[in-house]
Amino acid sequence: MDWGRVPADTMVVESKNITLRDVVNAAANGVDTAEDLMEHLGLEEGEAGTEHLQPILDVFLPAIERLRSGSCGGG
Repeated sequence: MDWGRVPADTMVVESKNITLRDVVNAAANGVDTAEDLMEHLGLEEGEAGTEHLQPILDVFLPAIERLRSGSCGGG
């Protein structure tokens, strides 16, 4: 799945009603590993949907870092 192109309300972990927005918000607030996300969101390893956490971080963490550093290309 191309996580950079799906709507923010896309379900990531349906059993817990966790959306892409929830995952990205946690990442923006400093939760930057899949393990930390699982703890932060109250998930257990192997729970359906947790396999998506690392791919989502792989897409959004670089963008979050660019925004934090001020090098997002605007100018």
